[in-house]
Amino acid sequence: MIGFVNSKLVVIISIPLTFLLICIELYIGYRQQKKYYSYTDTRDNILLGLLFAGVEALLGGACLLMLMAVYAHGFKTAPVNLYIYWLSLYFAEDFIYYSMHYLDHHVRVLWAGHITHHSSDQFNFSVGVRAAIFEPVEKFFFFIPLAIVGYRPIDILLIYIISQTYGTLAHTRLIKKMGFLEYFLITPSHHRVHHAKNIKYLDKNFGMTIILWDKLFGTFQQEEQEEPVEFGIRKATPYKNFADVVTYEIKQIINDTRQPVTVKQKLKYLFGPPGYSHDGSRQTTRELRKEYSRDK
Repeated sequence: MIGFVNSKLVVIISIPLTFLLICIELYIGYRQQKKYYSYTDTRDNILLGLLFAGVEALLGGACLLMLMAVYAHGFKTAPVNLYIYWLSLYFAEDFIYYSMHYLDHHVRVLWAGHITHHSSDQFNFSVGVRAAIFEPVEKFFFFIPLAIVGYRPIDILLIYIISQTYGTLAHTRLIKKMGFLEYFLITPSHHRVHHAKNIKYLDKNFGMTIILWDKLFGTFQQEEQEEPVEFGIRKATPYKNFADVVTYEIKQIINDTRQPVTVKQKLKYLFGPPGYSHDGSRQTTRELRKEYSRDK
Protein backbone atom coordinates (compact mmCIF):
# COMPACT_ATOMS: atom_id res chain seq x y z
CA MET A 1 0.00 0.00 0.00
CA ILE A 2 2.87 2.38 0.88
CA GLY A 3 4.55 1.67 -2.46
CA PHE A 4 1.29 2.41 -4.31
CA VAL A 5 0.83 5.73 -2.47
CA ASN A 6 4.46 6.68 -3.15
CA SER A 7 4.08 5.81 -6.86
CA LYS A 8 1.00 8.04 -7.16
CA LEU A 9 2.82 10.83 -5.30
CA VAL A 10 5.79 10.70 -7.69
CA VAL A 11 3.44 10.85 -10.71
CA ILE A 12 1.47 13.76 -9.20
CA ILE A 13 4.73 15.69 -8.64
CA SER A 14 6.46 14.77 -11.92
CA ILE A 15 3.72 15.92 -14.31
CA PRO A 16 3.54 19.59 -13.20
CA LEU A 17 7.33 19.62 -12.70
CA THR A 18 7.89 18.55 -16.32
CA PHE A 19 5.36 21.14 -17.56
CA LEU A 20 7.08 23.84 -15.49
CA LEU A 21 10.51 22.92 -16.89
CA ILE A 22 9.14 23.01 -20.45
CA CYS A 23 7.84 26.54 -19.81
CA ILE A 24 11.20 27.62 -18.32
CA GLU A 25 13.09 26.13 -21.27
CA LEU A 26 10.77 27.88 -23.73
CA TYR A 27 11.30 31.20 -21.94
CA ILE A 28 15.09 30.85 -21.80
CA GLY A 29 15.16 29.87 -25.47
CA TYR A 30 13.08 32.93 -26.32
CA ARG A 31 15.34 35.23 -24.30
CA GLN A 32 18.49 33.73 -25.86
CA GLN A 33 16.89 33.72 -29.32
CA LYS A 34 17.54 29.99 -29.65
CA LYS A 35 15.02 27.64 -31.21
CA TYR A 36 14.79 24.83 -28.68
CA TYR A 37 11.20 23.99 -29.70
CA SER A 38 9.06 23.77 -32.83
CA TYR A 39 5.26 23.64 -32.86
CA THR A 40 4.86 20.38 -34.83
CA ASP A 41 7.54 18.54 -32.88
CA THR A 42 6.21 19.65 -29.50
CA ARG A 43 2.65 18.71 -30.52
CA ASP A 44 3.82 15.22 -31.52
CA ASN A 45 5.80 14.87 -28.29
CA ILE A 46 2.77 15.67 -26.15
CA LEU A 47 0.48 13.39 -28.19
CA LEU A 48 2.93 10.51 -27.88
CA GLY A 49 3.18 11.16 -24.14
CA LEU A 50 -0.61 11.05 -23.83
CA LEU A 51 -0.77 7.82 -25.87
CA PHE A 52 1.87 6.29 -23.60
CA ALA A 53 -0.14 7.31 -20.54
CA GLY A 54 -3.30 5.85 -22.11
CA VAL A 55 -1.66 2.50 -22.86
CA GLU A 56 -0.21 2.42 -19.35
CA ALA A 57 -3.64 3.20 -17.86
CA LEU A 58 -5.32 0.47 -19.95
CA LEU A 59 -2.70 -2.27 -19.65
CA GLY A 60 -0.49 -1.23 -16.74
CA GLY A 61 -2.93 -2.57 -14.15
CA ALA A 62 -3.14 -5.95 -15.88
CA CYS A 63 0.66 -6.15 -16.11
CA LEU A 64 0.97 -5.26 -12.44
CA LEU A 65 -1.53 -7.98 -11.52
CA MET A 66 0.48 -10.51 -13.55
CA LEU A 67 3.67 -9.43 -11.78
CA MET A 68 1.85 -9.92 -8.47
CA ALA A 69 0.86 -13.44 -9.54
CA VAL A 70 4.50 -14.18 -10.43
CA TYR A 71 5.64 -12.71 -7.11
CA ALA A 72 3.15 -14.87 -5.19
CA HIS A 73 4.67 -18.02 -6.69
CA GLY A 74 8.29 -16.79 -6.64
CA PHE A 75 11.25 -17.61 -4.43
CA LYS A 76 11.08 -14.71 -1.95
CA THR A 77 14.87 -14.42 -1.89
CA ALA A 78 15.06 -10.61 -1.99
CA PRO A 79 17.12 -9.06 0.85
CA VAL A 80 15.29 -8.69 4.15
CA ASN A 81 17.26 -5.64 5.31
CA LEU A 82 15.29 -2.56 4.24
CA TYR A 83 18.29 -0.55 2.99
CA ILE A 84 19.84 -3.44 1.08
CA TYR A 85 16.41 -4.32 -0.35
CA TRP A 86 15.84 -0.87 -1.89
CA LEU A 87 19.45 -0.38 -2.99
CA SER A 88 19.64 -3.79 -4.65
CA LEU A 89 16.23 -3.26 -6.31
CA TYR A 90 17.37 0.09 -7.67
CA PHE A 91 20.60 -1.29 -9.16
CA ALA A 92 18.90 -4.45 -10.48
CA GLU A 93 16.13 -2.43 -12.12
CA ASP A 94 18.53 0.08 -13.59
CA PHE A 95 20.55 -2.78 -15.11
CA ILE A 96 17.38 -4.36 -16.51
CA TYR A 97 16.40 -1.03 -18.05
CA TYR A 98 19.88 -0.74 -19.56
CA SER A 99 19.46 -4.23 -21.07
CA MET A 100 15.97 -3.45 -22.40
CA HIS A 101 17.16 -0.16 -23.85
CA TYR A 102 20.17 -1.85 -25.48
CA LEU A 103 17.89 -4.41 -27.15
CA ASP A 104 15.53 -1.63 -28.28
CA HIS A 105 18.42 -0.30 -30.36
CA HIS A 106 19.69 -3.66 -31.63
CA VAL A 107 16.53 -5.67 -32.43
CA ARG A 108 14.51 -4.14 -35.22
CA VAL A 109 11.02 -5.14 -34.05
CA LEU A 110 11.79 -3.44 -30.73
CA TRP A 111 13.36 -0.46 -32.51
CA ALA A 112 10.10 -0.08 -34.48
CA GLY A 113 8.46 0.97 -31.21
CA HIS A 114 11.39 2.82 -29.68
CA ILE A 115 12.22 4.85 -32.80
CA THR A 116 9.40 7.30 -32.00
CA HIS A 117 11.44 8.55 -29.04
CA HIS A 118 14.42 9.25 -31.31
CA SER A 119 12.77 10.56 -34.46
CA SER A 120 12.65 14.16 -33.23
CA ASP A 121 15.44 16.42 -34.49
CA GLN A 122 15.00 18.54 -31.35
CA PHE A 123 16.22 17.88 -27.81
CA ASN A 124 14.25 19.43 -24.99
CA PHE A 125 12.14 18.49 -21.98
CA SER A 126 9.11 17.76 -24.18
CA VAL A 127 11.16 15.11 -26.04
CA GLY A 128 11.42 13.41 -22.65
CA VAL A 129 7.69 12.63 -22.82
CA ARG A 130 7.91 11.54 -26.48
CA ALA A 131 7.52 7.96 -25.35
CA ALA A 132 7.57 4.57 -27.03
CA ILE A 133 3.86 3.91 -26.54
CA PHE A 134 4.11 0.13 -26.00
CA GLU A 135 6.92 0.33 -23.45
CA PRO A 136 4.49 -0.25 -20.52
CA VAL A 137 3.90 -3.77 -21.88
CA GLU A 138 7.51 -4.38 -22.92
CA LYS A 139 8.92 -3.51 -19.50
CA PHE A 140 6.56 -6.01 -17.84
CA PHE A 141 8.39 -8.92 -19.46
CA PHE A 142 11.79 -7.56 -18.45
CA PHE A 143 10.67 -7.03 -14.84
CA ILE A 144 9.41 -10.60 -14.37
CA PRO A 145 12.79 -11.83 -12.95
CA LEU A 146 12.61 -9.17 -10.22
CA ALA A 147 9.19 -10.44 -9.10
CA ILE A 148 10.36 -14.06 -9.28
CA VAL A 149 13.24 -13.46 -6.85
CA GLY A 150 10.95 -11.66 -4.40
CA TYR A 151 10.85 -7.91 -5.06
CA ARG A 152 7.33 -6.59 -4.51
CA PRO A 153 5.72 -5.51 -7.82
CA ILE A 154 4.52 -2.20 -6.39
CA ASP A 155 8.11 -1.42 -5.33
CA ILE A 156 9.33 -2.31 -8.83
CA LEU A 157 6.76 0.15 -10.19
CA LEU A 158 7.86 2.89 -7.78
CA ILE A 159 11.54 2.65 -8.78
CA TYR A 160 10.53 2.59 -12.45
CA ILE A 161 8.43 5.78 -12.12
CA ILE A 162 11.22 7.59 -10.26
CA SER A 163 13.80 6.49 -12.86
CA GLN A 164 11.49 7.43 -15.73
CA THR A 165 10.98 10.88 -14.22
CA TYR A 166 14.72 11.39 -13.85
CA GLY A 167 15.22 10.21 -17.44
CA THR A 168 12.70 12.77 -18.69
CA LEU A 169 14.62 15.56 -16.97
CA ALA A 170 17.84 14.55 -18.78
CA HIS A 171 16.40 15.84 -22.07
CA THR A 172 17.74 19.38 -22.28
CA ARG A 173 20.40 21.47 -24.01
CA LEU A 174 20.38 24.10 -21.25
CA ILE A 175 22.69 22.13 -18.93
CA LYS A 176 26.13 21.67 -20.47
CA LYS A 177 28.19 19.57 -18.02
CA MET A 178 27.54 18.64 -14.39
CA GLY A 179 31.06 18.36 -12.97
CA PHE A 180 31.84 15.25 -10.93
CA LEU A 181 28.27 13.94 -11.48
CA GLU A 182 29.31 13.15 -15.06
CA TYR A 183 31.36 10.22 -13.69
CA PHE A 184 28.42 8.19 -12.36
CA LEU A 185 25.05 9.67 -13.40
CA ILE A 186 23.27 9.85 -16.73
CA THR A 187 23.45 13.59 -17.30
CA PRO A 188 21.93 15.75 -20.06
CA SER A 189 25.34 15.68 -21.74
CA HIS A 190 25.42 11.85 -21.74
CA HIS A 191 21.85 11.67 -22.96
CA ARG A 192 22.44 14.17 -25.76
CA VAL A 193 24.99 11.69 -27.07
CA HIS A 194 22.35 8.95 -26.92
CA HIS A 195 19.96 11.00 -29.08
CA ALA A 196 22.63 11.93 -31.64
CA LYS A 197 22.75 10.71 -35.21
CA ASN A 198 26.49 11.35 -35.54
CA ILE A 199 28.18 8.03 -36.36
CA LYS A 200 30.59 8.46 -33.46
CA TYR A 201 27.68 8.76 -31.01
CA LEU A 202 25.32 6.09 -32.39
CA ASP A 203 24.02 3.48 -29.93
CA LYS A 204 25.80 4.84 -26.86
CA ASN A 205 24.80 5.69 -23.26
CA PHE A 206 21.79 3.39 -22.69
CA GLY A 207 21.52 3.85 -18.91
CA MET A 208 18.43 5.37 -17.32
CA THR A 209 19.90 7.01 -14.22
CA ILE A 210 23.52 5.82 -13.86
CA ILE A 211 26.33 5.55 -16.42
CA LEU A 212 27.93 2.52 -14.68
CA TRP A 213 26.57 -0.14 -17.07
CA ASP A 214 27.67 1.77 -20.16
CA LYS A 215 31.20 2.06 -18.79
CA LEU A 216 31.25 -1.62 -17.81
CA PHE A 217 29.97 -2.93 -21.14
CA GLY A 218 31.72 -0.56 -23.53
CA THR A 219 28.73 1.50 -24.65
CA PHE A 220 29.84 4.78 -23.06
CA GLN A 221 30.70 7.84 -25.12
CA GLN A 222 31.20 11.31 -23.72
CA GLU A 223 29.99 14.41 -25.53
CA GLU A 224 32.93 16.08 -27.23
CA GLN A 225 33.17 19.78 -28.02
CA GLU A 226 34.81 19.11 -31.39
CA GLU A 227 31.90 16.84 -32.42
CA PRO A 228 28.66 18.85 -31.96
CA VAL A 229 25.59 16.67 -31.54
CA GLU A 230 23.12 16.39 -34.41
CA PHE A 231 19.79 15.09 -33.12
CA GLY A 232 17.44 12.62 -34.73
CA ILE A 233 17.85 9.42 -36.74
CA ARG A 234 20.13 8.91 -39.72
CA LYS A 235 17.51 7.80 -42.23
CA ALA A 236 15.23 10.65 -43.28
CA THR A 237 11.64 9.68 -42.43
CA PRO A 238 9.01 11.41 -44.58
CA TYR A 239 6.24 11.49 -41.99
CA LYS A 240 3.00 12.64 -43.59
CA ASN A 241 0.99 12.91 -40.37
CA PHE A 242 1.05 11.95 -36.70
CA ALA A 243 -0.03 8.35 -37.38
CA ASP A 244 3.07 8.01 -39.56
CA VAL A 245 5.29 8.90 -36.59
CA VAL A 246 3.97 5.84 -34.75
CA THR A 247 3.64 3.35 -37.61
CA TYR A 248 6.29 4.29 -40.20
CA GLU A 249 8.98 1.80 -39.14
CA ILE A 250 6.41 -0.98 -38.69
CA LYS A 251 5.29 -0.43 -42.30
CA GLN A 252 8.92 -0.54 -43.44
CA ILE A 253 9.44 -3.88 -41.70
CA ILE A 254 6.33 -5.29 -43.40
CA ASN A 255 7.58 -4.09 -46.78
CA ASP A 256 11.02 -5.58 -46.16
CA THR A 257 9.68 -9.00 -45.16
CA ARG A 258 7.44 -9.10 -48.26
CA GLN A 259 10.47 -9.04 -50.53
CA PRO A 260 11.42 -12.26 -52.34
CA VAL A 261 14.12 -13.20 -49.83
CA THR A 262 14.97 -16.33 -47.82
CA VAL A 263 13.36 -17.14 -44.48
CA LYS A 264 16.66 -16.38 -42.76
CA GLN A 265 16.74 -12.93 -44.37
CA LYS A 266 13.12 -12.29 -43.40
CA LEU A 267 14.00 -13.14 -39.79
CA LYS A 268 16.96 -10.75 -39.95
CA TYR A 269 14.61 -8.00 -41.10
CA LEU A 270 12.56 -8.71 -37.97
CA PHE A 271 15.15 -9.54 -35.33
CA GLY A 272 18.40 -8.29 -36.81
CA PRO A 273 19.84 -4.84 -36.14
CA PRO A 274 18.18 -1.72 -37.59
CA GLY A 275 19.79 -0.92 -40.93
CA TYR A 276 20.17 -4.54 -41.97
CA SER A 277 19.51 -5.20 -45.67
CA HIS A 278 20.01 -8.39 -47.63
CA ASP A 279 21.45 -6.51 -50.61
CA GLY A 280 23.67 -4.02 -48.77
CA SER A 281 21.47 -1.05 -49.70
CA ARG A 282 21.42 0.08 -46.05
CA GLN A 283 23.94 -0.02 -43.22
CA THR A 284 23.79 -1.07 -39.59
CA THR A 285 25.50 0.98 -36.87
CA ARG A 286 28.40 -1.48 -36.83
CA GLU A 287 28.89 -1.10 -40.59
CA LEU A 288 28.63 2.69 -40.39
CA ARG A 289 31.16 2.80 -37.55
CA LYS A 290 33.57 0.53 -39.41
CA GLU A 291 33.39 2.80 -42.46
CA TYR A 292 33.77 5.89 -40.24
CA SER A 293 36.92 4.44 -38.60
CA ARG A 294 38.39 3.56 -41.98
CA ASP A 295 37.80 7.11 -43.27
CA LYS A 296 39.49 8.52 -40.20
